[in-house]
Amino acid sequence: MTQRVKSNKTLQNLFYRLARSVALFFFSRRFALTADPEPDFPGPYMVIANHVTELDFILVAKVFKTPLSFVVGHGLMQNRLLAFVLLRLAGVITKQKSTTDARTTLGILRRLQSGRNVCLFAEGNTTFSGQTGPINPATGSLLRSMRAGLVTCRIEGAYFALPRWGKGIRTGRTVCRVINTYSRETLESMSAHEINQLLTQDLWEDAYERQALTPVPYRGRNRAQGLEHALYLCPCCQSQNTLRGEGDRLRCTYCRAPANYREDGILAGDFPHRTILSWTTWQREQLARALHAAAGQPVIRDERQQLLLDEGGRLREQAAGPMTMGAEAFAVGEWRTGLVDITGFEIYRKNIIQFTLSDGRHFQTAKCTGFNALKYRDLWEIIRESRE
Repeated sequence: MTQRVKSNKTLQNLFYRLARSVALFFFSRRFALTADPEPDFPGPYMVIANHVTELDFILVAKVFKTPLSFVVGHGLMQNRLLAFVLLRLAGVITKQKSTTDARTTLGILRRLQSGRNVCLFAEGNTTFSGQTGPINPATGSLLRSMRAGLVTCRIEGAYFALPRWGKGIRTGRTVCRVINTYSRETLESMSAHEINQLLTQDLWEDAYERQALTPVPYRGRNRAQGLEHALYLCPCCQSQNTLRGEGDRLRCTYCRAPANYREDGILAGDFPHRTILSWTTWQREQLARALHAAAGQPVIRDERQQLLLDEGGRLREQAAGPMTMGAEAFAVGEWRTGLVDITGFEIYRKNIIQFTLSDGRHFQTAKCTGFNALKYRDLWEIIRESRE
């Protein structure tokens, strides 16, 4: 190990311990956070956890006193000060969402070879519905090639404490559990598909199923604020983009149907759906039907949108105008691309679309108040699945 690598590792380990102490001091009580003890397991190893909130790295750090390097989305590098802290002091590894990046793989390998453990959230994106999302298919191959052990962790309760669509932490109960440990030899004896199946089993979490078994109130203000980031279709009048969450109330601005978002995460009111999971499942099914009936025409549309080209963390306007998506194309203003040319399509933060083209260019939409990005990702996934 070179002197520079040793120096970086020492600095990053010190920063991890200091940041962990400060973060847990502030957030353990807010989340009512508990965790399993750190496993007595030889490193270096990979930590794989389900992805529930933007603060999952704090929830996982509750378990691990031993320093971790985290794999984070490339979008965080757009803030230069934050990028400096994350890259130089925290030693994070960056990854472009929904893409297989050789630089990310090399970064993980280098951390492991230096004796540092690495944490990866294999879904790549936090959940809107409360259920664990699909594991990135490349994860199994990655873990086999790293020649390191594996620790799987499951975060429970955090969906109601800090829902992706919402604002502010609600105090209830959040737990980070160590589910299993697997030696390097065990992983090398398995296929990539078998490892992915193992991860799917260990990381599976259904927030509403757990809440039904052991109800916990999550107390906080403005519980319904931001629900329009998760819900885009009203089940009462079938209108799109008319749902608004304000305070603890959700309403449709077109048909005026109301509901109250309770402390247990249940919707009580005029809408037929009582859970966000049920609603998001239903609206996706309706979107699939709309696609079938569209006969090649755009299925969804939003006015006054802006498309930005990501040039190494610097964003430059590429197009502006109405944004549409149909069975064949995605367009903003006069700019248009075929869906077959999109290799990765994800959501950053609550409602910023990020996607990558087959020629390697990265794009994202600009921030827009009240905009729902989930319907575009849902439609892209529906179309992709129909072609596989």
